Amino acid sequence: METTVTPFRGLRYNPNKIGDIADVIAPPYDVIKPDERVALEARHPANIIRLILSQPRDTDTDSENQYTRAAALMDTWISDGTFVRDRTPSYYIYAQTFTAPDGITYTRRALIAKVKLEPFENRVIFPHEKTHAGPKADRLNLMRACHANLSPIFVLYSDTAGDIEEITDTFTKVTEPLVSVGAAFGSTHQLWRMDSQTREIQELFTDKPLLIADGHHRYETALAFRDEMHARAGYNYMMMNLVRMESPGLAVLAIHRLIQGLNPNKIAHIVAKLPEAFDVHKTDSLASLMEHLTARRGKKNAFGLYTPDDSYRLLLPRVDAATTELDVTLLQHLIIDGLFRIETTPEHLSYTADATEAVAYVKNGTGRVALLMNPTPVSEVLDVAMAGKTMPQKSTYFYPKMATGFVLNLLRN
Repeated sequence: METTVTPFRGLRYNPNKIGDIADVIAPPYDVIKPDERVALEARHPANIIRLILSQPRDTDTDSENQYTRAAALMDTWISDGTFVRDRTPSYYIYAQTFTAPDGITYTRRALIAKVKLEPFENRVIFPHEKTHAGPKADRLNLMRACHANLSPIFVLYSDTAGDIEEITDTFTKVTEPLVSVGAAFGSTHQLWRMDSQTREIQELFTDKPLLIADGHHRYETALAFRDEMHARAGYNYMMMNLVRMESPGLAVLAIHRLIQGLNPNKIAHIVAKLPEAFDVHKTDSLASLMEHLTARRGKKNAFGLYTPDDSYRLLLPRVDAATTELDVTLLQHLIIDGLFRIETTPEHLSYTADATEAVAYVKNGTGRVALLMNPTPVSEVLDVAMAGKTMPQKSTYFYPKMATGFVLNLLRN
């Protein structure tokens, strides 16, 4: 099977109609908190938040609800010129410049394209995390109403030679961007439209498997909707942000685990049992613990544990030396399932990419502990996915999130 990556006629905000594009973009729908949603709605009457997170009402019916309202609003914005559709099929290049928590400044570039949907068993597009039914039902209802990809999913591809990235980098160096937005949602943003070298890029992608980095729910939703529409023209494709995994602009952070609702006696019991499975080393600070973790990154499994008694512990698993388990998988198996024996639900488990925030979470509550980790190497994530395996949820965090609202893809003509 071949990977099919094609240009498309993007639907974009008309700057002559809306003014500053910064006022109408938003973070991805699934990271927006209620107060942030309200602020985005107030920022501009045409903010994309009104489509991706239209709100339910007590009077909603099957024929009048948050999804149909989003669709009606999108149609209005198309008819009144708020949205305009590019005349020729194009690729779009989306660049974000940001400073990661490690203090390093990166520029990450994504190629926004339309990609042919493939069932996972075809081994063209690979997942690496399991999904839940709830978010898929919500996104499917929205797609049924709007018949559009309102935001691209984030997908990685391997290109050791860097041929595709060389084409896009060269283009951005000699071409003025269509859109430039200053710092917002953790980065600056630039967008270019490229309708040259489209066939060359398409051919370069044919032998490259794709790994879903962020957007598993929406991809599975697109597959389901494609089947409902009997793979009619347009419905067999999905808009994606394609990023080269070898790119120096790709920043991957660890996602630390926060456990709550524990009895203090249970925490003490678990701490006492740690030496049965781990070599345990106490450190005197978070900085020292993270330094020890970083020294083992990509070499040996290692975890950090912070407990309510203000203790920092480095945990080195005493498992078979031949094990090839990723940190995130081993942590789930040995600690979350094996010691704490909790379900991975929001009532018991939450996540943060900020180690300082993880420690503060424990200090500001009772019955809490923090499990600290190294980031998961992207190449190893791809290996796991291509072996037909999945990882625990929140195994990777690609920093920062990509903004929504720069380009939309209409599925119907």
